[in-house]
Amino acid sequence: MEKIYQGACLDTRTEEEKLKDYKFEEIVSSASPVNWKEKNQSEWRKFPIFDQDGSGSCVAQTMAKLLGIMYWLANGIYVHFSATHIYQRRVNKPGGGMNGDDVFKIASEGVTLEDLVPSQKMSDAEMDAVVIPEYKQKVGEIFKISKNWITLPVKDIETVASVLQQTGKGVMLWFYFKYEEWDKDPDVRYTDLELTAPTTSRHSVTGVDFTLYNGKKAIIIDDSWGPKAGTGAGQRIIDEDFFKNRNWFAKYPMNFQFSESIDPNKPIYNFVNDLKFSATITYGNPDVVALQNCLKYLGLFPINTESTGYFGAVTKKSVQNFQTKYGLNPDGVVGKITRSKLNELFNK
Repeated sequence: MEKIYQGACLDTRTEEEKLKDYKFEEIVSSASPVNWKEKNQSEWRKFPIFDQDGSGSCVAQTMAKLLGIMYWLANGIYVHFSATHIYQRRVNKPGGGMNGDDVFKIASEGVTLEDLVPSQKMSDAEMDAVVIPEYKQKVGEIFKISKNWITLPVKDIETVASVLQQTGKGVMLWFYFKYEEWDKDPDVRYTDLELTAPTTSRHSVTGVDFTLYNGKKAIIIDDSWGPKAGTGAGQRIIDEDFFKNRNWFAKYPMNFQFSESIDPNKPIYNFVNDLKFSATITYGNPDVVALQNCLKYLGLFPINTESTGYFGAVTKKSVQNFQTKYGLNPDGVVGKITRSKLNELFNK
């Protein structure tokens, strides 16, 4: 019987809901060049390998790994977060698997510790049956790590490698495949495989490193299929051929930093054009660059991002916060009234 694994669920949101995602292209004008070089397996970055044996919890396991890596980066200590505490809160329970938007919302609410709520080598039914007392859930609130999740362009191995290189964080990566394709070095054997087909496997893993492998660019992933999976150490090598064919989701955590400036030399700009959200990625609009700089000055746009000139979901949210702050209609559109307030503050 053919094995089918579908722990990573298809995105059923409306197109309008998807437009609320924070895109990498809005906060970074271009990915930093990657220092591609061949690394020995002993040099690959690796974290504790998880084992979801018997469950469809790969998305929750990936999120637990991402949170652990972020805590390690911030504090020098790796903490194992509980995938069960994440998985129990999925919107499709008792169905198996999770969707991406769901897991990010859950993670922003806090996740408790593996030592308090075990999640390894358990079936869906076993994970769902775990009773989590309130005090254990409260522990999770202490470890709220990130509310912002950045969507990366799919099938773009350069950008994923750049994020790994520049931030040190993990990246949630989803792939689809026939089960027999998912070996030590996954390879495409079925060129006509469709993502949405009922017999297609869909799986979430954690991108942790990058390397040249047999002369090709590759991402090293921690899988959650136990320590014997892939290379025999719980990792797999996703080369650029497989990545460009079978990656269909990529996201990583980011903490936005906000700081109202005390610099008396504020930005000076005259806003004369209406500005609003665009689903089309366009860089360098001088009006939008000035808008982002002004919002940064007020502490309303993240200062640890670039002012790219692309008016996406991050900029829209910042404009809404500006409008709320000054008693304007928070529609996220820089129209006549909002432009007037901006000019009152920055055109003098």
